[in-house]
Parts: sequence; structure tokens; C-alpha cells
Amino acid sequence: MAGTDPGAPGLRTLGDVLLKESLRNSVRVLILISLGLNRALSFSELLELTGTSKGSLGHHLELLESAGFLRSRMVFTLGGPRVRVEITPQGIAVYEELARALGRLVSARGPERNGQGPAAGLSSG
Repeated sequence: MAGTDPGAPGLRTLGDVLLKESLRNSVRVLILISLGLNRALSFSELLELTGTSKGSLGHHLELLESAGFLRSRMVFTLGGPRVRVEITPQGIAVYEELARALGRLVSARGPERNGQGPAAGLSSG
């Protein structure tokens, strides 16, 4: 029944968002979602959240910043200088597009999302 899946438009939109060059990595998607929810986080908070190395996180942040999704700046605190990472208006727009696409997918499942449908028996482990 090709073309009758109500989740298909949401999947296409989700695919469009995730096919952006700067979002083809789960760590970068996690960073974008985290900043979309919080608007700003410290480098240390993102380091803990992602579980990556400092060098790897720095690389991911550089890619997202060059795409215009975030900006980093040095702030001075009593504990010393800290890197503050903030989402940009362009990053917020992409985050919201991603959230809408995921919301459409969840909504399209209807009663199945309550564990009643064919995917109810699937497990992640």
C-alpha cells in the first residue's frame, strides 16, 4: 500500500532535516536538540551530555557553527573562563522543523503508540 502511510510525510521531512550535511551525525543532532531545549549550554555540559572527547566535541561544534546553527563565546566566571554555546535563530528553526517532523510521526501512529500495534512487540535489545 505505497503512498497510504500517514507517517510518510513526517518521514520525508525528518529525512530532509537529517540529510543536511551538518546533521549527518547523531552527536550533532543531540547537540542541536539539547540547545533547542535549553537555548544555551556550557562546553562542559555538552561534553557530559554527549560523552565524547573534548576534541571530538570541539569538531562537532565547529561544524554546527559553520552551518550557522550555533555560536560559541568565551564567558568569564569566578571559576575562570568558560565556553558558552548558544543556538542561533537558524538553529532554532532547524530544531523546530525536526521536532515537528518527529511529532507528526508520533501522531500518525495513533493507537499503535500505546503499544497496541504491530511494533508493540519490538524491543531495542
